[in-house]
Amino acid sequence: MSPVDLTRVQREELQRELDRNRRWELRLPVYGGVALLVIAAIVVVRVVFFS
Repeated sequence: MSPVDLTRVQREELQRELDRNRRWELRLPVYGGVALLVIAAIVVVRVVFFS
């Protein structure tokens, strides 16, 4: 057995980890949008109240 050959259990665990990571990657654009909204709100407050 070479170092790159994985057992069935190892392949299943690796696939589960990849699936978990993929779910988090799908959430990243939503988090990015929320961050942009927060930054926009801070800019608006600064312009309106401190200009």
